[in-house]
Amino acid sequence: MSTPQIRQELLNVIESGDNRLIKILYAVAREYTEADYTLPGEPMTEEIFKERIRAAKSRIRSGQFTTQEDLEKEMKQW
Repeated sequence: MSTPQIRQELLNVIESGDNRLIKILYAVAREYTEADYTLPGEPMTEEIFKERIRAAKSRIRSGQFTTQEDLEKEMKQW
């Protein structure tokens, strides 16, 4: 599947996703943009990847996430 096809498929999933899925995807995306996962040229291990997912899920469960509504309000101030 090409990158544009994957993007479209992700958009479809997001559009039809429930609140829990949206929060999980947001947490993963936020973690991705906030952290430098590895040094250049070093692949991320499966264990590191899984640990980051566990950490993101933990933050979601503890309420450490931004709602869609809050994100839209924040974006208007950019």
